Amino acid sequence: MRLRKILMASAAIVSLSVGMSSAEAAQPYASLFGGVGFLNSQTMSGHNYTRDTHASYTATSSQSVDTKFKTGFVLGGNAGIEWGNGLRTELELALRQNSSKNRARLRTHMKSQFPTYLTTGDGGYAHTEGGAKITTLATAQHGRDDIVSARLKLRAWSLMANAWYDFDIGMPFTPYVGGGVGLAQVKISGDLDNTQLFQKNDSVFAWQLGAGVSMPVAENVKAFVDYRYFAADSAHLKLEPNFNGGSIKGAFDSHSVMVGLRFNFGG
Repeated sequence: MRLRKILMASAAIVSLSVGMSSAEAAQPYASLFGGVGFLNSQTMSGHNYTRDTHASYTATSSQSVDTKFKTGFVLGGNAGIEWGNGLRTELELALRQNSSKNRARLRTHMKSQFPTYLTTGDGGYAHTEGGAKITTLATAQHGRDDIVSARLKLRAWSLMANAWYDFDIGMPFTPYVGGGVGLAQVKISGDLDNTQLFQKNDSVFAWQLGAGVSMPVAENVKAFVDYRYFAADSAHLKLEPNFNGGSIKGAFDSHSVMVGLRFNFGG
């Protein structure tokens, strides 16, 4: 489903660009950019279910990590085409990374159910009329809710298909707006409660919206600054070992301010 959305959106961007523009007006370009990223506070939670069919043992666990993140960084580049009518389309590769603050709220809960034999007062086992031992279902629960040490890193590599529109207002600078869709590989790493986490990547659908302004600084070179909101949600990550199964869902939702240079290769 994610891949279908990405392909459909990318095809729409390309079709729109080709249909509205002439080959003579098209100019290729490439950009490099970097900046700061502000990751929204995270509540990463999960729920697991396991079953041992041989022993009729079942266990469910839930866990969540609430933490705030420090200001991080964004680095990236893109290659695209200016179509001569204000529209630009491009492919973008970027890395976003934020480190957590030193504390997090960790909540875990484990519930186990397993069969036990019903005993009689003399230490024997209770039986049915057919001679089978009578079993009952026992339940055991444990959990925690603590403020623990945290040194986490949340990282997202993204490949995006973007479309931007430049507004020619007759000034030395050019404002623009746009956005894109694509794929992000989200990863959590570091340690929580002095336990090194397993590292697991998950690739999820991502999208972004932004606005900025560019200005010529040399022949065929423009400097730009822009703001973007970037979202990559529902990444399946891992907290194991020692966290009752440890699967959580994380979201990389961030605001960023970036500066960069765009190099045009047309005449």
